[in-house]
Amino acid sequence: MRIKILALLSLSLAALAFTGCDGGTAQMAPKEANLLGIASIERESYENAGVATFAVSTDELYSRKNFSGDKVTLLWGLITLQDY
Repeated sequence: MRIKILALLSLSLAALAFTGCDGGTAQMAPKEANLLGIASIERESYENAGVATFAVSTDELYSRKNFSGDKVTLLWGLITLQDY
């Protein structure tokens, strides 16, 4: 009886672990994420930062050839990190 319960429990846990997520490869996936305004990430944004933010671009920090266009906004827009 114990072996049946253990087998059913492990099968249920395996089914929960391996279903439901595609690993972020969906075609219609959102291009932004927001954590209560504290941190916001926009993929492939390429838009300029506003005048009321402290903007830092990655090309100012180090030289790089392949920019992603991502924009990370911290503390409700106070700091903006741009990868372009």
